[in-house]
Amino acid sequence: MNIYALVFGIITAILIIWRFKKSRLERARLPYPLLLASFPLYYFVFALYAGDYTALLKELGIGIIFFTIAALAIKASRKTSSLFIAAGCIAHGIYDAYHDVLFINNGTPSWWLEFCGSIDILLGIYLIYFAMTVRNRSFAPDYGKA
Repeated sequence: MNIYALVFGIITAILIIWRFKKSRLERARLPYPLLLASFPLYYFVFALYAGDYTALLKELGIGIIFFTIAALAIKASRKTSSLFIAAGCIAHGIYDAYHDVLFINNGTPSWWLEFCGSIDILLGIYLIYFAMTVRNRSFAPDYGKA
């Protein structure tokens, strides 16, 4: 286990949450779903970097799951959206943990699984907390200026 990647992942997750709170992005409809939709893109880039098109096809297949969750979250109420994104983040963290067991993507850095996995899991836990504490109102219409 790469402890440095884990620690930097935790710090990154805290900074994402802090920035989204400070700028009120967490009250908007799009930021967290778009963040979740970006997670599979890294694996696509890693596969392309390695020239591993078999891994790219597998990553695309799995990426569709996270794109679908993000799309459903965009359409949902705030609380339901947060729970969809939380589930997606935690599922992606689990995917990170078992990625090399499922298949090898030769372009993936050795430290990526701990780094990305810790971000995913912490964001998921935070979004569960957010869903439980937020009123089920609609999202801010002007994406962050509520």
